[in-house]
Amino acid sequence: LMGSWMNDSGFWVFTKMGGLTEGESLRSWTPLLMVLSLVGLVVTIALSQMLPMNASL
Repeated sequence: LMGSWMNDSGFWVFTKMGGLTEGESLRSWTPLLMVLSLVGLVVTIALSQMLPMNASL
């Protein structure tokens, strides 16, 4: 998710629906994806610590 760029359809939906230029979209899309990626990573790590997979099954 963090590596998404101008070849991502979500980027173009965000750009066109928001009425933004490509430069404006990149300046807002990139930090948004970084935050989403980091939050997803933190949640994944936290849940893996709280609910570890049982290897004996």
